[in-house]
Amino acid sequence: MTEQMTETSEVPVPEPDTYHDQKTLMRLAQIAEWISWLFLVLFVVCGAIIVYFAYYIFHNHLAIEQFAFALPPFLVPFVLSGFLWIVLMLASEAVYVLMDIEDNTRRPKPPRME
Repeated sequence: MTEQMTETSEVPVPEPDTYHDQKTLMRLAQIAEWISWLFLVLFVVCGAIIVYFAYYIFHNHLAIEQFAFALPPFLVPFVLSGFLWIVLMLASEAVYVLMDIEDNTRRPKPPRME
C-alpha cells in the first residue's frame, strides 16, 4: 500500500491589518442613529408643546408676559434635542464614511496594462 500525500499549495490569506473592529464600529454607528431619532421625537414633542401653549395664550387673550416667562423651559429641550439630533446623525454618517475611505484605500490596485 502506498500512501499518497497531497500537498496543498493553499496559503492562508492574512487578515488585513486594521486598527478597528468593523462590527463594533457598525454597532456604534447604529446606536448613535437610533438615539438621534429619539432626540428628533423629543424635538417634535417640544415643538408641539410650544405651539399648543402659544395657541392657548393667544386664544384666551392672556398676557404676552405669561408666554414669555413660561417659554424658556420648553425652548431649552427643543433647541438641545434638535442640536443633538444633528450631531448624532453626523457622527453616525462620519463613521460610515471613514470606514468606506479606509476600505477603499486598502484595496489592492489592479495591475497596469502597458
